[in-house]
Amino acid sequence: MDEWDPENADPSQQVGARHHTVPAFYLRRFANSHNQLWVRDRRSPTPGLRKETDLAIRDFYTFQNIHGQPDGRMEQMLQKIEGNAASALRRVTSAVTWGRPITPQDKVDLCIFTAFQLVRGLRKRREIELMSDFYVRLMQLNTPVGAGRRAVAAHRDMLRDFRTLEVTSHPNEHVSLLGKLAEPLSDHLLGRPLTVVELTDGALLTCDEPVVTFKDQEDTPDPVIPQARRRDRTRRRRGQRAIRQTRTLIQIQSTRNQGLARADEVVIPVGRRALLAFSHPAATMPSHLRMTPEESQEMTKEVNERLLAQAYFMAFTHPDDRHLLADPLPEVGPLYRLGGVHPEQARVAGATPSHLRPELFGRR
Repeated sequence: MDEWDPENADPSQQVGARHHTVPAFYLRRFANSHNQLWVRDRRSPTPGLRKETDLAIRDFYTFQNIHGQPDGRMEQMLQKIEGNAASALRRVTSAVTWGRPITPQDKVDLCIFTAFQLVRGLRKRREIELMSDFYVRLMQLNTPVGAGRRAVAAHRDMLRDFRTLEVTSHPNEHVSLLGKLAEPLSDHLLGRPLTVVELTDGALLTCDEPVVTFKDQEDTPDPVIPQARRRDRTRRRRGQRAIRQTRTLIQIQSTRNQGLARADEVVIPVGRRALLAFSHPAATMPSHLRMTPEESQEMTKEVNERLLAQAYFMAFTHPDDRHLLADPLPEVGPLYRLGGVHPEQARVAGATPSHLRPELFGRR
């Protein structure tokens, strides 16, 4: 990234272009010689062949800059990250260099790429929208000024009812958080041993949420905190009423996974029979590992099942492996859970979103 200066980059570049939430170079690693993939799209009843160039969204990473103009520099930055990762992947998976230690720079590039894949997709943007919606209700947006107690109470009741109003944040909110979210994730991945795994049997698929986490113990959701409030009182002063403040601790928990820090292994498929595995920080692992056919079958089954379970809109596979996408994708459940709130609020906010597609720049 040193050779690219975002301050002097042209903000108009990539504005109006089609942006891949799953990079094109990555999809081509699962495509045939015509750059075609077998795609299962949640919005279509049947799967079919699609070119990787068609699997993009116009202006997904375009944002509005401080001058009020559309700006494409985030997409330019992601292209740099993808270019570095593509070069690193070619080196670490090449038969010529197989078994050689992974260079520190290649590991850095792959960690950054993996970290951004965790935060750059449609699901993360929709999560941010839903959390923003909850925050606006919590802060009681636009409470009537000068209204009577009954009008104010009625307005607050409306905001408490999660079924009557939805506020959607601007795409800038998601774009502005990409670097802040990805940086600590990439730092954590750097502390894990990285292994390039080659499978000798079976076939891997991938999806629009291609990073998988595994735990040795049962993968159950963490409990959320119960509703609790603390009331603080100031000293009573002469001639003044005591000022009372109520503080509420609220927990917002994503349902996607339990986080990288608690995972025993983080895996991302990078081809039909290749994947990157970030092992437990305390583990000792080789840089390259070739699995037996039996081990490969077990690994592909486990990874494919997890990928299908967490696919948001689409899953992809090589056209010769279309049997892997024979069944429809599982339904998407709640994107986040709440703790510290009224049970009714937690129940409604934790329901499956009314629609899955997030807001795009300049349109919904």
